[in-house]
Amino acid sequence: MEKDDFLKDDFLSELIKKSSLDSPSDDFVDRVMANIRQSPEVAGVKKPFYLLLKSAIPYTGVALIVFVIIATSDMPLFNWLPGKSYFAHDLVPYLGTLFAVLKSAFASKYVSWIMLISLSAGFLFTVDKLVSRRTSV
Repeated sequence: MEKDDFLKDDFLSELIKKSSLDSPSDDFVDRVMANIRQSPEVAGVKKPFYLLLKSAIPYTGVALIVFVIIATSDMPLFNWLPGKSYFAHDLVPYLGTLFAVLKSAFASKYVSWIMLISLSAGFLFTVDKLVSRRTSV
């Protein structure tokens, strides 16, 4: 229906003529605003670090156990993974060579100082992020 169709209807036009426009009282807005309660501010609660650590321990333990079982077994199901012989005969000598190269690379006092400073800065940054964990509200 269009706006003009309302006025063509006798009943509606009679209602519009008889009714007056409703307007709120003068202090309506002030009374409504006075009755609106201010909601209390919710403060974020910081979870203790030990809860995070406690929740991560089982997952870490299960992952470590599964890794050790798969890495040290010669099960036919995991024949695509190397077994005990790979770790004893191939990987250990490579690791020895790798550690010898790293030892000679870090023999320089400049590299040692840079590594010490960056390791300690990284440790402090990590501890700060873990201890002062922010929560969102």
